[in-house]
Amino acid sequence: MLLFIIKTIVCFGIMYCATRFYGNVSDNLLVKAFLCLVIMFATYWVDVYRFSSIFLNYYLALRNYRKGKYNRAFATFEDLLGKEFAPSLPYLARMRFEGLGTNINIDAAKFYCERAIRNDFSECLYLLAVINFFGDNLTEYFYSRNSKNKADRQNSTIKTATEENTKPLRKNTVTKKRRTNTYKSEMSPDYNECVFHLHSFLEKASETDANYGDACALLAYCLYTGKGVPKNIEQSNALFKHATMLSAKNVKYLRQCAIDNIEVANYVM
Repeated sequence: MLLFIIKTIVCFGIMYCATRFYGNVSDNLLVKAFLCLVIMFATYWVDVYRFSSIFLNYYLALRNYRKGKYNRAFATFEDLLGKEFAPSLPYLARMRFEGLGTNINIDAAKFYCERAIRNDFSECLYLLAVINFFGDNLTEYFYSRNSKNKADRQNSTIKTATEENTKPLRKNTVTKKRRTNTYKSEMSPDYNECVFHLHSFLEKASETDANYGDACALLAYCLYTGKGVPKNIEQSNALFKHATMLSAKNVKYLRQCAIDNIEVANYVM
């Protein structure tokens, strides 16, 4: 940044001097304009090339992500982050969390979420709340939004790890891959942090946000069971009703878990 400011000052200084050549300022305007363009190109071509390269790679990474080419997308997003390009953080967090194009790494996903939030990507508050809710103790697996088994999502019950391992891997579905932790330490659920980040997300997001209804449903479950917040059945039921109105993906399953007093094992992202 300092180098850019210095280059700008020097560039404008040279351009100012160039306008003083050949008599008055208004004389030989075509020549002076050409000189100014040459000076600006010589000064900023590196910056223009760098910015163009970053935005082109970001466009390619987004296209690969949307087409399901997660390995390419993840490598490009990581490269962009190495160049301090903050918009890649939400995608890296999601991909680390679900294991898209890389190994599942909950610590890394949380780290990217926190960095993204500090850069005003408030949509990561929801993902961070989910991470806080489950920690690194995901008993089963997370379905991705593209899972084909939509009818079975809300009716899923807790299965043993042995039963789950006998099933084939599903396309674009997060399964029980080997979980590697950045700091080689276990991450226990933190319901207080979960509730805090859910409140923050609901304050900043709008009801048209894709995750708004599920944030309401997860907060309703916490209120119903007293996880991270004092029990409030009335407020919980109101949030469950609101989440149902917004067609939240997890509301039926979370409500059933709350009523039956069982732990949440499946979650649709």
